[in-house]
Amino acid sequence: MSNPVSRSGGRVAIDASLHDLYKELTEGKDIEKAPFLTMKDVFMLAVCLGYRRGQRKPIAGKQQQIFHWAQFSDQVDVPILKAIAIAVTGDVLVLSDFGKVVELAEEYANAGIHEVRTKVADYSGEPLWGLVDLVRG
Repeated sequence: MSNPVSRSGGRVAIDASLHDLYKELTEGKDIEKAPFLTMKDVFMLAVCLGYRRGQRKPIAGKQQQIFHWAQFSDQVDVPILKAIAIAVTGDVLVLSDFGKVVELAEEYANAGIHEVRTKVADYSGEPLWGLVDLVRG
């Protein structure tokens, strides 16, 4: 199987039909309407939610590459992604294949983004407050 990082030029992909949702949550100066600074931040939340629910969903349709994998924070994002990859595969050798780590993250994000849409973007109030409620559990 080809390495997704090599295949994508080091870019992280989402389902293209969800790109507008990512933009909606990151664009604009009103933090209550766009509570995330970057699409990477939305992606990381979606990864964690997908993992928490135990749901992975490969991107079946058209893909949209939204950021370069180098945008992952070495201090926060990469350790989370690596921990998820180890938990899923049960093998620390997965760490030698960052492409596999990213592929797993893309699949969890593709599943988790629907919860972000439901709990944050489609929240009856402003998205920021939907995010607060989501974090509160």
